[in-house]
Amino acid sequence: MKPHWGRAIAGSVIAQVTQIAAAFGWVAIYSYLINPGQPTAAYQAHAQTAGPWVSLLAGAPIFYASSRWIARSRPTALALFATFVVIDGALLVAMLESWVDAPFVLIGLSYLTKLGACAWGGQHG
Repeated sequence: MKPHWGRAIAGSVIAQVTQIAAAFGWVAIYSYLINPGQPTAAYQAHAQTAGPWVSLLAGAPIFYASSRWIARSRPTALALFATFVVIDGALLVAMLESWVDAPFVLIGLSYLTKLGACAWGGQHG
């Protein structure tokens, strides 16, 4: 069975946007409820630190749902993951200030959990 590339690209973009929204949501919760009153630089630094964790924790359910309800098949879900890696990889390269401090273990674990979630969601689609 061939992947449906339209669904794969749409699912990838929707999952990426949802993941970015989750990161913004976490920083909003952190800045308004957990640690209010700090300078903007403190929240920007927190966003850099928390981003990979949000991606890891929120990514699996987001990509499972996207693969199950948008991709609807394992080949399309895996194509969704492949298009996500291309988009996310480009964003990661553009946004990283220093490769020395990059959390490669978290990034790799995040990609692995998303790949598993896509495969599982595509199977159940």
